[in-house]
Formats: sequence, C-alpha cells, structure tokens
Amino acid sequence: MNQQLSTDLYQRHYKRGIAEYRRGNMAVAKQCLLKASEVLFQIASAASGPLRETRKAKAQQMLDFAKSIKGAPDPGVRRAASLYDESSEGHSKGDLWIVTELPVVRWNDVAGLEDVKAVIRKRVVHPFQHPAVTLKYHKRIGGGVLLYGPPGTGKTMIARAIANEVGATFFSVRCSDIISKWVGEAERNLKELFVTARSRPRSVVFMDETEALVPRRGGHSTVMNRVIAEFLGQIDGIQGRDQGILLLGATNRPWDMDEAALRPGRFGELIYVSLPDFAARRQIVALSLDGIPLAEDVDLDEIARRTEGYSGADLADGICEEAKDGPYEREIASGISQRLEVSDLERAMGKIRPSVTNSSIEQYNRFQQR
Repeated sequence: MNQQLSTDLYQRHYKRGIAEYRRGNMAVAKQCLLKASEVLFQIASAASGPLRETRKAKAQQMLDFAKSIKGAPDPGVRRAASLYDESSEGHSKGDLWIVTELPVVRWNDVAGLEDVKAVIRKRVVHPFQHPAVTLKYHKRIGGGVLLYGPPGTGKTMIARAIANEVGATFFSVRCSDIISKWVGEAERNLKELFVTARSRPRSVVFMDETEALVPRRGGHSTVMNRVIAEFLGQIDGIQGRDQGILLLGATNRPWDMDEAALRPGRFGELIYVSLPDFAARRQIVALSLDGIPLAEDVDLDEIARRTEGYSGADLADGICEEAKDGPYEREIASGISQRLEVSDLERAMGKIRPSVTNSSIEQYNRFQQR
C-alpha cells in the first residue's frame, strides 16, 4: 500500500473512532482506533529518523488509548487521552479535522484541468506564496472558493495539491460529519473548526459535500437554518479580516446550495471541474498503469479516444483496475510473468460504463449559465 493510501486509511479509521467515542459507541470506537494505530505503525515503519520515532510514539499512545476503552467514557481516561478528546487542555474539536501530514499530491498529479489550475494559482496559490505583493495590490488573501462538477473529476485531489503548494495546515472536513442530531452541536462544531483554523498562520479548510451543510432554506428545519446562518457568519468573518484562511468547498450538486452562500464575498469564486479531455484521459490512464508490464500493441491514445465522457475515477478506479485483473489472475494461475493485453482493456471498457450521464452534464451547463 502506498503512502497516500495508508495515510487516507489511517485518517478514515481515526476520525470514525473519535466520532463513535463521542457518541458513546465504545465497541465501534475501540475497533476503529485499534485499526488506526495498526496503520500508523505501518506508516511509521516506512519512515526514518526522528519522524519514524514520532509516529511510533503516536501510534503506541493511540493503541494504549484504544485498549483502555471499556463501557462508558471514564473521566480519567479522557484526561489522559489528550490527543483524542476535545475536553483536553490545548485541544478542540477543530483539531479533529487537521490532516497531520501534508498531502503528497502535487499539481503534476492532477491530470489535465489546466484552465482550472490557472485560475486556482492566480486566486488561491499566489496570494499565499507572495503575501507582500498581494498586500501591495490590495488583493485578498484567503476567502472562499467552491469547486463543483461531476463526481470523480478530481476536486479532492485539487484541494490536496493546493494544501501542498501553499504549505498550510490542511483541514479535511466531510460536511455530513459536522451535522449532529443534537440541537446546537453542529453550530458548535463549525465555530470550533474556524477558531482552530484562525489559530494557525495559514489554513486551508477543505469542506466536502458542501451542499449538506448549506442546503437551500425554506422547507428545512429551524435547526438547519441556524446552522446555515452560523456557517455564513463564519465565512463573512474570514473574508473581512484577511486572516490567511482559504475555504475550499466541493460539491456535486451546487444547485442544491443556498444562494446566499454563492454570492461574492462568501464562495466568491465558483470553479467548474469538468470531465477530463483527451489529454487528461491519456495521462490518467498512463499514471494508473505506470509500472504495469504492457503488451506492445497497447495504445494509450486509443484508450483515451474511446473513453470520452468517463470521469477520472471511472478510468483509474474502474477501467484500469478491472483491466489489471487479467494479468494478475493469469500470473497467479500460471506462475509465469504476464503482461496487460489489449483484450484485458477491451473487456474492462465493455464492463465499465461512464458514471456521469448526459443529463447531468446539461444540468451543470445550465448552472454555469444561471
């Protein structure tokens, strides 16, 4: 498992473990945190020097905490587990969403989308990298940017690349995790998230599923209306103070968001992340098959031509993964080294269909023209 996949797996187990602990689901919390510590030990073993020892110590602390979970939370255990509970001195719920290691994704890992990258460099990366010039011309540092488009087009990868470029503390938030059935809890979660972000010199707050947090008002409960109001107030706060906080929203359904969140001064920059073009499709396939033995007649240009309308995820996680099953299974059965053949790709392209429909693309086009 590569470094990025290991880090993502660790974060997933860790965040769920903390969430279940707070809900009082101790058995599930213990299981998730045990898995998180196991993955973190694996990550530590791949590192070297002081970083290796730091990760091992953190993994051991998490393992000890997980083993201590029995029944209802014990106040003594909660104080001892300072890294894992918001009640501990110096920590808050906002810390939960911090990605402790900067993503390894770089701009070159984001296939295509050159126009999107150009806008992001101008509006997002350059203000963080050149603050003196930005202040000279009275350009705003930070603010709100909404990435929208079909699922699987690379919005999350773009956010990770931005965090890497600007060297900021990276907060990764799934908006559905903010929402709580307890009245007032979601508002507190939001407040603590932004308080923590403001405490760092530079912060990139990436909020996925943004439509879940700021849906259109009207038929929703008074609780959700208060959550929306709190969120809009927090955006106004970071816009007005130039605090070096970049808020990155991502959504597949921008038309379901409250219009007040989309006006200038809040999510002031709306960037459409479209399906990959020919060059991007070829790059995605090339990256996905990098290091895989290929038959001489495998033509990446031909694959790119035949996959118009496919998302990046359709190509990388669908067609390429399915195609690799052929040589993988043949080599296990025969014990002889195999190559990925054209027939493997043909089978995969016949099985995997585009996940984004024409009607969806038309809906995105109408939203752009609104």
